[in-house]
Amino acid sequence: MRQLKILSVATLVGSMLFAAQASAGAVTDLYRSGAYGLPWNATKDAIQAKYPGGKWAQNDKGQEQYCASSKQTLLKLPAPHQSRELCFVIGSDGTLASATAVMDASLPSLLAIVNRCRTTFGDFDAVVRDQQAIQSRSTAMLWTKDKQYVVRIVSENDTDGRPLMVSYTVADEPEMYTGGAAKVSNIPGSR
Repeated sequence: MRQLKILSVATLVGSMLFAAQASAGAVTDLYRSGAYGLPWNATKDAIQAKYPGGKWAQNDKGQEQYCASSKQTLLKLPAPHQSRELCFVIGSDGTLASATAVMDASLPSLLAIVNRCRTTFGDFDAVVRDQQAIQSRSTAMLWTKDKQYVVRIVSENDTDGRPLMVSYTVADEPEMYTGGAAKVSNIPGSR
């Protein structure tokens, strides 16, 4: 009987440690050294050398952004859910601040990346929605628990709710994407 109690306690402690390891710091663990083969201190020249053939432009926030065609595996998802294009934003310090994988605009791609992020990083903890429309045409789910990094999935939809654009972003300057985000909880009864 005593051995059963000890075994039960050991199993419980082991489960708790495993669960804490799986979710705490998962974003940091995956993206600490950079994204898509580039370190966070990559310069414009390094980005362009790694992904030639792209174009520099200003994004909607006036930041320098480089986009190039690239098929990349995202979080070990199968080939149909690879990126079509990668876009890299230069941050306030003149180095890589965020990397966005633009995916096929389809419900299967959206569901695949959201579900994989939830199993890899846990539930998202913030959301940004298009507040100008009765039916939201744009939704961004954010994982902000790892303070130094943020993961964001964006879906822009047509009037029938079909995705027009699906993207997966990781950034080491979280404030680029957390403005206007509403904290959410997936715990029943919490606000």
